[in-house]
Amino acid sequence: MKILHTTAEFFPYIKVGGLSDMLASLSKYQSIENDVHIAIPLIKSLNQKIEFSGIEYPALLEEEFYTTDSCLILSKSKFLHSKIDNINLYFFQCELFSNYEKIYANTDELYSFAIFSYACYTLGVLLEVDVVHSHDWHTSLVSVINNTRPKGKPSVFTIHNLAYQGDHPFWMTGFLKVDPFNLNLNYFNNFDKVNYMKGAIVYSQEITTVSPSYRNEVLHEPQGCYLSWILNERADSFTGILNGIDNKEWNPEFDQKIFRNYSVDVVSLGKHANKIHLYKEFELVIEPDRPLVGLIGRLTFQKGFNTFLSSFRDRWDLPFYFFVLGSGEESLESSFFHEGHHSPNRIFFYKGFDETLARKIEAASDFFIMPSLFEPCGLNQLYSHAYGSIPIVSRVGGLRDSVVESENMNEISGFVFEPDDHFSLNYALARASDLYSRKNDFRKVRSNIMKLDWSWKNSESQFKEIYQRAILKKSK
Repeated sequence: MKILHTTAEFFPYIKVGGLSDMLASLSKYQSIENDVHIAIPLIKSLNQKIEFSGIEYPALLEEEFYTTDSCLILSKSKFLHSKIDNINLYFFQCELFSNYEKIYANTDELYSFAIFSYACYTLGVLLEVDVVHSHDWHTSLVSVINNTRPKGKPSVFTIHNLAYQGDHPFWMTGFLKVDPFNLNLNYFNNFDKVNYMKGAIVYSQEITTVSPSYRNEVLHEPQGCYLSWILNERADSFTGILNGIDNKEWNPEFDQKIFRNYSVDVVSLGKHANKIHLYKEFELVIEPDRPLVGLIGRLTFQKGFNTFLSSFRDRWDLPFYFFVLGSGEESLESSFFHEGHHSPNRIFFYKGFDETLARKIEAASDFFIMPSLFEPCGLNQLYSHAYGSIPIVSRVGGLRDSVVESENMNEISGFVFEPDDHFSLNYALARASDLYSRKNDFRKVRSNIMKLDWSWKNSESQFKEIYQRAILKKSK
């Protein structure tokens, strides 16, 4: 099958959140048996240098050129081809993206992503793909355009986070009514705004999201973010598929970014060595027998860090040391700086994001906390399993689907608490501390979670079925 993915992020070139990692690992697995193509904007600040093949594709079909501003921009733009392993990459070279230092939160992104989406439609036609798979609101118009044009391809749309929908006032979107778009904006109307994501939900043959539980949650408000009504109308074509990970990329036995490699057979020695090296790197007091808890993520309301901070202040009696990596909302950053300054024997905060450091934290930690208020899928709990760090997670979305708490030491894969409830987190931390004190049980659980298979093997087969359904629907 010939598949075109359209996206704003793709690891290692552009990475902001889990979409980048998810699509990189999914496409890698798909490319074993399929012809996989990725369309991504070419921005000023890429994380990795590109070697182009010299092959180029236009962004606009000749018969669709008109003398409008959008057509002029598209006519001057093009896709530059590159290849990584078995995956074909197409970087969209366009004046709208050329000066972007970051991919999101640019003042003209409403327009630039619409232009990119139209170019992706063109690319799908020229490549003669079997299906176009678009991701999040930034490329949601790809599905719309493919289903309002005679040459359009079958379309699948994946919601990675429903909280970000690309909604704008009608007065900002007049360009969508003229060439080359010619779209009826009534199909985008949601609470008197033009909503890009709603358009994709209406027009795509199939819709997916990144875990079964998140799929069920967004069918109801408030998790539905005012789109639950249209998702319920499309419920028969809406599927939750749990994300997977690249179990070669995220593997402590081969990870070149951690201090000491280890396998499940020597996990205790490996964890001990990585913990000591991490403490030394940041000149922290070395207490290797004390349980280390990692926290990594964007410091935003969604991630539930206020719940963690309340629990942290409550449970001074627990022996944990917390290592926090992240940046985001100023109030949360200030809170973590404050706690790190006044309680250096309990918590260390590193502001920013560094993937190498994130991997070192996973390799050193005994536990890993994810206190999210909502979490479409989450990847860190899957990485934690791979690195032998027992996750402590809120009972939401993909966290609910991938972490199981049980009294049976052969079944437990972490600890679960209720979201936005620091008393529930207090109790979960106490249960984790109790497990840590029972050394044989702790080692058994840690070994068991490292054997869990979170590869794309099962989920990729579900996408294959989704693609086939989309192709069948488009043909009717």
